[in-house]
Amino acid sequence: MTGLVLSGLQFGYGDRRLIDGLDLAFPEPGLTALVGPNGAGKSTCLQLAAGLLTPVRGQVVLNGDRLADLSPRVRARKIGYLPPDGRSAWPMAVEAVVALGRAPWRKPLRQLSEADQAAVDEAMRLTQTRHLSGRRLDTLSSGEMARVLIGRALAGQGDVLILDEPTAALDIRHQLGVMEILADAARQGRHVLVAIHTLELAARYADRVVVLEAGRVRADGAPQAALSEDLVREVFGIRAPGGVRPTPLSVEAD
Repeated sequence: MTGLVLSGLQFGYGDRRLIDGLDLAFPEPGLTALVGPNGAGKSTCLQLAAGLLTPVRGQVVLNGDRLADLSPRVRARKIGYLPPDGRSAWPMAVEAVVALGRAPWRKPLRQLSEADQAAVDEAMRLTQTRHLSGRRLDTLSSGEMARVLIGRALAGQGDVLILDEPTAALDIRHQLGVMEILADAARQGRHVLVAIHTLELAARYADRVVVLEAGRVRADGAPQAALSEDLVREVFGIRAPGGVRPTPLSVEAD
């Protein structure tokens, strides 16, 4: 099967099992939101999917290749990963930060090639950060910084983009802006996996929602089905009459 496939994954530390028999397949491009209460296994699932953790059992396969068989450099060419709270105080120019996404493609100490620069330019266009190119990263707002770091991940031009809580600590306007960028990346043919706490954003932007609970898949499907009233009450302990629905909001350009 092409695409990204997680088969029979188990992972934990000592006697504590964080992921328990996880099976997920992402055969087609699209935006998938991973949701669940704290401790459900979202971050661990994403790190396994990115090849950053090695499962105790099971395997992760991308387009027919086991991630465990790929070198870190080759894997980084295929998968872009943004960790939780990826904000940084680096005193680097924004364009230089985005260019870090080309590291898996460049030889050490070499200048950006034409292909590298084209990828950086496209990533900055998609994230609307070109006007920030000369600014230092540590002078940006949280919303601006989030877009730059997503641009760094996009610059790698991997088929898979994995982001852990990219909207955390952002106001609603910048949350919408980040999700618009990710939805656009999915429309352009990427597999986008994003862990998110805000269920309304998942319902609004995701093509598919995976609900995790205690390291297992509790629901998997279209947002309205996966975020039903009964499931939200049982998993999250909150009441959402009629289930979770998209918020009627839009983001305006600066």
